[in-house]
Amino acid sequence: MKTFVKIIYSSAGKSPSEIEAILTSVKFTRVNGTNTFETEVPDEGQALASINVLYEVLKGQGVIYEPGFGRGSEAAGSQGGYKERMGRWKDAGLDTEELFDLLQYDVDRFKDRGLEMMREQLDRVAAEREHEIREVEAKEKVERAKERLMTAIASEGGQTFSQLATITGMDEDMLTQMLDELVKKGRVAARQSGRRVAYAAI
Repeated sequence: MKTFVKIIYSSAGKSPSEIEAILTSVKFTRVNGTNTFETEVPDEGQALASINVLYEVLKGQGVIYEPGFGRGSEAAGSQGGYKERMGRWKDAGLDTEELFDLLQYDVDRFKDRGLEMMREQLDRVAAEREHEIREVEAKEKVERAKERLMTAIASEGGQTFSQLATITGMDEDMLTQMLDELVKKGRVAARQSGRRVAYAAI
């Protein structure tokens, strides 16, 4: 874990070099190319303690600062150079090699292609979520049908296949499969009376 602080300098306060010297004295180091300083801490408790130290050493120095802790300079608002940022895009599924090439000779095409890639990723995520929702809804529908089925076959004398299909709203294949499983498990008996077969709970 890191504690970090982003500094906003003021002409009415200490110079950047003086502020850097103060922060270095309490073991903070500058993130190259930024006005963010950071230090390693073992846990959240130490992170809070180091923020208190920042408060003391920067008090009255004429700077505005934003402390925090977490992943370090990235969390403090420093995104690094464009190459570093684009390198992270690969984790999001973008073809960074194609984008790097486009950036060298056609910035407008780079932007258009980057947006296309991002839309593709968003569409893929949306499709996965919609599929997930459909699966959950299908499972819930089956569970509700099972509940209606068990309630129906618990009635006195049981119910015929046709009656159960109407009550549960299941198609014939699903109802047949479910009844067969319940019969095999010994939870339901298929009792024939003349030409009538009734399914009843045991």
